Amino acid sequence: MQHNRAFVLSLVLAGGLLLAACGGSESNEAPTTTLAAATETTVAPEAPSTTLTNDTTDTAAPADDATEAELPELGPAEVGCDWDSERLSSSSAGAVPDAEGSDIAQAVLGSWQHTHIDSGGGFEAVKPTTDIRYVLSSDTFLYCQDVESATDKAERSVGLSMEGTEIILPSPATGYTVVAWDDNTMVWLNHRDDSLYLLKRR
Repeated sequence: MQHNRAFVLSLVLAGGLLLAACGGSESNEAPTTTLAAATETTVAPEAPSTTLTNDTTDTAAPADDATEAELPELGPAEVGCDWDSERLSSSSAGAVPDAEGSDIAQAVLGSWQHTHIDSGGGFEAVKPTTDIRYVLSSDTFLYCQDVESATDKAERSVGLSMEGTEIILPSPATGYTVVAWDDNTMVWLNHRDDSLYLLKRR
């Protein structure tokens, strides 16, 4: 019994010493602080992109409001485009009428070749790779276009009405004003771009 008491006492003393050692010890280690490095991703501002649009206008094909896409097909015209015959030469504008000729309603009737265009700098010949023809009857406007690398003897006909010197075509075509004419030559103003067309009777 005495032996047991001595054993318990030794245990208590050992435990007390251990507790004192733990409680009285001060850690000399600095507290470890983990800093999460904030990584900031810097995105360089994007350079503004410059888009260059090449508006290439084929001067071989004059800008015409009566294009194949714009004129709804009405059906075969009374008179065709006469593709079997050669296009009229655009080498010389010849005498350009500068006044009104005979009765306009009759003067415009027939088959015409677009040979020259004036976009503000005087009449220039239509390129030889461009063949634009018009056939006008009392109520039909036939547009004929054969342009290299663009159209192959395309034809469209629409209804036509005249009011004085105005050639009125269905929308979206903008029509023309005949500004000068004689028996074989006609000049009209294209309302789409205000250019002047010189036409020779075929």
